[in-house]
Amino acid sequence: MISELKEILQEKGLLVGVKGVIIGYSGGPDSTLLKELFKSTDRSVVLAYFNHNLRSDSDEEEFFVKKEAERIGLPLRIGEEDVRKYCEKHSLSIEEGARNLRLSFLHRIKNDEGADIIALGHNLDDQIENFFIRLMRGAGFGLASMGYQDGDIIRPLLSIRKKEIIEYLDGQEIPYYRDPSNEDSVYLRNRIRSKLIPVIEEIQDGSMSGIERSIENIKDMEEALRRGIGNITIIPFRNHVEVEREIFAKLQASEKFLVLHKMLSLIDNEKTLKRCHISDFPEKGVVELDGAYIEVTRDKILVVGKVDIQGMELPLNGEASFGDFDIRSDIVDSSVDFLNNECEYFDLKDLKLPLKVRGRRNGEEMSYFSSGNKKKLKDIFINEKIPRTLRDSWPIIYDSEGILLIPGVQRSNRAIVTKKTEKVLLIRYKRVNYGG
Repeated sequence: MISELKEILQEKGLLVGVKGVIIGYSGGPDSTLLKELFKSTDRSVVLAYFNHNLRSDSDEEEFFVKKEAERIGLPLRIGEEDVRKYCEKHSLSIEEGARNLRLSFLHRIKNDEGADIIALGHNLDDQIENFFIRLMRGAGFGLASMGYQDGDIIRPLLSIRKKEIIEYLDGQEIPYYRDPSNEDSVYLRNRIRSKLIPVIEEIQDGSMSGIERSIENIKDMEEALRRGIGNITIIPFRNHVEVEREIFAKLQASEKFLVLHKMLSLIDNEKTLKRCHISDFPEKGVVELDGAYIEVTRDKILVVGKVDIQGMELPLNGEASFGDFDIRSDIVDSSVDFLNNECEYFDLKDLKLPLKVRGRRNGEEMSYFSSGNKKKLKDIFINEKIPRTLRDSWPIIYDSEGILLIPGVQRSNRAIVTKKTEKVLLIRYKRVNYGG
């Protein structure tokens, strides 16, 4: 078994340039086999165990993991989280929330340890179960959900059946932890494992191998479609991504789906996209998903995550970030040369400090720079053609007397610099994008 897995590592190039490996270790059969595989290589190995605190035996499992790491002499890092609380806060299923927190923990350990990759123990049964789960939920793209390598995550066991793993470990008398939740029929995955797959195997010998080949064929077809949209420029900002509407409009429905799926993946929301969102795609307006918005404007298609950004105090000589913007303020002499773009100047003595930044509030107004008249923020955003889904995360800079500046949109008529000004507060701002 170990020799076979080493051949897979070499054939797939999973360890090219790799010196350090983090193993997502639970003590179960799959991660135990990973542990046996990597401890026989010359790579640096760290075990990383995440306690979800969801089962009555969580402490027992953690105790086993500690003892096993100590027995074989591998370093172990442990993390835990209140998964139920996290899922309630973010409106996620337990399975999805637990996965998010575990992956976040593993990436944190990878960075702390200076490792190159994370190894996960997904096997062929997991791949087939995912296939049927997504098939039952009406998925199209993404039926073949897992690959041997996705970024810094590798899955060397994807061609190995669960029963083969257990037979090997039992034959070698290698201890592993048995998770009782794997037998709980409340979970769809377990019902597929215990009821559907045995029936399929009984109907036809070798059916699982056939399904494995079908998954690989689907992955190849999806990859061909993805290559077809590879030259489309998607511009990622800090809190949203966008693409030119004219380019998007020329695509076929399947290509539009993949573009939107890719855009959503950049804000970790690709699982919320369904085919109906493409068939009912509006000419203009907003499509609301579980964790994101898709907005169609005259020129752009935007994908914006649902975020709640907390307000903060803006330092007088320092930097802050809010939404898509980096903001810097400095106190300078009144004789400063005035710049034209991405900055504004205020007479420091006319400000009512402290200076703060937050998102907009319903119904509020600001004094318009050109006229001094008050105008509703909603109308200002509309006049400046700021997309609807970006308005709540657009920074509003204010002091105790009211709004001073909406970066890139409008400033108020307060604290105007004159010849009598002694000290100037210079506020620079820049929308942060990461190229196309």
